[in-house]
Amino acid sequence: MDFFKSCVERQKRIDKVISIIENDDIKAKNLLIKSRIINPAHYIVMLGETSSGKSALINSMFDNKILVESVKPTTGVVTEVIIGNNYEETLVAINNDFSMEIIDSDKFAALTLKPSDKLNRLRYIGPCKNSKYDGIRIFDTPGYGSLIERHEEVLKEFIPESDFIIYVVSYKTGIGEDDFQFLKYVGEIINDNVEVVLSINMCPQGITEDNKRISEIRKSVNECIHKDVKAFLVESSSEKNPVTEALWDYIYERTNDESKREELSETLKNYQDYLLRECEIKINSRIAEIESTKENIEERVNIINDFLEQKQNILEAIENGFVKIKLKSIRLISKSDIRIKEEIFKYIYDESKWSMKEETFSLMQHYYVPKLTNEETENLVSYIEDEFISLDREIENMLDTQIIKIKEDIKKSAPSYSEVIEGIIEKHRGDVIGRATGEMFRKAYKGTSGEVDDEYGTSKNLKKIVNTFERATFGEINANLNRLLKTIRATSLKGITESLNIFTDSIFFLYDSLTWQKKIEEISITAIDNWANNIENSTRKYLDELKETNKEEILALFNELSEELSNDKNELENISSEELIRLRSEIEFLLNKCLLVNLKK
Repeated sequence: MDFFKSCVERQKRIDKVISIIENDDIKAKNLLIKSRIINPAHYIVMLGETSSGKSALINSMFDNKILVESVKPTTGVVTEVIIGNNYEETLVAINNDFSMEIIDSDKFAALTLKPSDKLNRLRYIGPCKNSKYDGIRIFDTPGYGSLIERHEEVLKEFIPESDFIIYVVSYKTGIGEDDFQFLKYVGEIINDNVEVVLSINMCPQGITEDNKRISEIRKSVNECIHKDVKAFLVESSSEKNPVTEALWDYIYERTNDESKREELSETLKNYQDYLLRECEIKINSRIAEIESTKENIEERVNIINDFLEQKQNILEAIENGFVKIKLKSIRLISKSDIRIKEEIFKYIYDESKWSMKEETFSLMQHYYVPKLTNEETENLVSYIEDEFISLDREIENMLDTQIIKIKEDIKKSAPSYSEVIEGIIEKHRGDVIGRATGEMFRKAYKGTSGEVDDEYGTSKNLKKIVNTFERATFGEINANLNRLLKTIRATSLKGITESLNIFTDSIFFLYDSLTWQKKIEEISITAIDNWANNIENSTRKYLDELKETNKEEILALFNELSEELSNDKNELENISSEELIRLRSEIEFLLNKCLLVNLKK
């Protein structure tokens, strides 16, 4: 049963409907969906420490070395590699404003090593040695030693949106402290359906998986990301080219697995349904306009004006609610900072517990400081979750009151518009999939001055619908909140792990200082202060982003209802009533029966 093929056939009929309706916004959204149907690429993100061999793994797929390789750090920016066997080699620089520039190989190599401030990422498009890999997209990322803050933010965007992560470790160096830090962060933010594959590079010839060093690397990775990863041992030949056929064949098989195709087809069907319902709203609107010539237009204007008066009240409630959550969260972090320091002081100076300074030092670094910060992070996350649920219910109640009122008013004063209003409200306030789809489309256009985002950006946003299938602990209330909580946990974990490096860097002081307890106290306090600053900055940032997302959804609903009931529209004027009714029947068929019929065939 080929779900994806049936989805493609359905798209052909949808295209015909959309071509008749001729709405620019719907056309643009449809192009985004078609681009994913035509090229159902999977996104593979390469992660690993500097000089672990990520670029070499990618180069092994090509006749020439398309990416710079060296024992020194060579990748200072995210580089997107698109395998396109029907394309000539093309090199592109993509800037932060989404403008693009075709560049030559010399400039490509130069920007790889030393990216400019305006550069977002590089893109390579071209054929590889094996034609079956056509369509695969790989993102080569900077190692941690090459990361600067700007590129780290870009990288954080790529990780949650990937289908596969290939984590690259050098057999010679194994798992280092930087790997632990970043793997734990990855383990917190990836979605459940993201598969992580481990590539252990530069292995001696003839080595097997039961090798002690290999076993230790796999165990460390599994513990950090809470998954049992499949590992590939990549040997280097006499020419020092990695032997990677088994790795890339596995990636190819997994990306073409029936369950993956079914998952993708289900996602695309949700997008298609969303667009069909938008078409249905436009058609019903035109039919209502024809039928309502005798209805009092002033009544419609009064109805929407009453409704719009409540918009500001709801937006203010969101603003005030998030201000309260943010201020209380910052106070909680400050109290956590003080509370942890008090506990640490007790531990260090409790002479009944400690007989050796080395023992105290080790337990502070590996047990007490991480334990206390994790406990305080969970308290913070629980508070934000509870407060957001309460705020969400308050907003929902305010909206529900207004929605009930506008439905009743329309039914009395402009009954021909009842179905249109129902459709718009359902689109914005209906099931979690529909709401997430609307948010996804808004993000695809955000910040691009009305222009469609570049191909990766829009395709990446198209994938976000999958995240809505993840459920927060309290149910389906808000997928964005779920992502916020995961990000705060991940930031806390990464922050305290980085801060604990202070212990490693300061261990020699123990042997030179008679006041070892005071020194451990100073180191612990510095680590805790760094953790508190990290988690406070992260909480501020992501709460603000969540606030704007909630405001945008409210504005989208109010704006569409206002446009529908207030403005004179020129859409579909040249289509007869008979054709409108036929189109509506076609949409109903496509929504409810078409896919089933195709599958039976």
